[in-house]
Amino acid sequence: MSDQQRITGLYQAGNGSHTVKADAWITDQQVRILQQDSSALLASARHGDYQFSEAIAGLPVDLIFTDSSRFIPDDASLRWKHLSKGQTLTEWLESHWSTVLAAALFLPLFLWLMVTEVIPASSDFVAMNLPDVVGEELGAQSLEIIDRVYMDPSELDARTQDDIRQRWHGILQQLDIPPERYSLQFRSWALGANAMALPDGTVIVTDSIARLMQHNPQQLDAVLLHEIGHVEHRHSLKILTQSTITSMLFVMMFGDVEGMGEIILGAGSSLMQASFSRDMERDADQFAFSELQHLGRSPQDFADAMRVLEASHREDIFPPTDSSDSSADNPDETCEDHCAGRNSPPGFFDYLSSHPATEERIQAAEALARKLDEQQH
Repeated sequence: MSDQQRITGLYQAGNGSHTVKADAWITDQQVRILQQDSSALLASARHGDYQFSEAIAGLPVDLIFTDSSRFIPDDASLRWKHLSKGQTLTEWLESHWSTVLAAALFLPLFLWLMVTEVIPASSDFVAMNLPDVVGEELGAQSLEIIDRVYMDPSELDARTQDDIRQRWHGILQQLDIPPERYSLQFRSWALGANAMALPDGTVIVTDSIARLMQHNPQQLDAVLLHEIGHVEHRHSLKILTQSTITSMLFVMMFGDVEGMGEIILGAGSSLMQASFSRDMERDADQFAFSELQHLGRSPQDFADAMRVLEASHREDIFPPTDSSDSSADNPDETCEDHCAGRNSPPGFFDYLSSHPATEERIQAAEALARKLDEQQH
């Protein structure tokens, strides 16, 4: 039996806690457990038909058979020949606290790099290559949530809606944008003037913004071009892709694999809580500027729209009150300070309040308008 390895220890039957002294005889093909005093065969199995207990520093690694019986080595430092590398690596890490500490320090850095650099870059690539059916499904899901939670049917008269639709279709035609890619919807919203675009090309106009810009429709045109810019750049899909990948990364690192299904199924709901990044908003701005020029119009329309919206929402947040109203007396307290917790989907006003400062964006539009005007003269 020179080709066998002998290991002394205890054998514990699967149906009780009683143990007997035994030897484990190991060859390349199998392992046999023999009682020490009688050499009676207690258990045997071929390699692959048994398991090992968790490798923990200072504790023996048990050999576990299919009937739940086990062999416990006398030598706590013994590591079986066929023990997986993953188990031995885990034990090594647990016994080297400096390595564990280094890993603990590295993990936040790794997550930060993944969330701020790697995932956004990969999300952009993935979102731009997703089939159209993904955007269509998310758009339909999001519109259903909007109608159920956030908004009500429009109260605009048919003539006003028709006038806006005619201008809308005229713009799409002039810009050679296929009209079937976009759908204009009207909704009533208690929180004021707003517009937003969904991943499937649905653009929602609230009654308030339609009334606000009824006598200056070129301003509403600029707002709608901005929303089209979000769709053309697939910003909503990028946000949802980034959110999903980030969530799945945390699930894989920290557990709760069952939660992956909820992550994917909740994508439409997540869109309602999302907000576009500064770069995304600037991309949509630039799209609006460019398309306004193609229409023979000026980016000044966009600047005017932002000023009108900002003034409108300030009135909504700070209605005329008596002098005892502390909010009205505090010029430093703006609508941005009051809108964060409001039950509202992201849209045009969302980027006014939480993205590059309104005045900064107005200045960008007006600077381009002046430059174009100078070039024409």
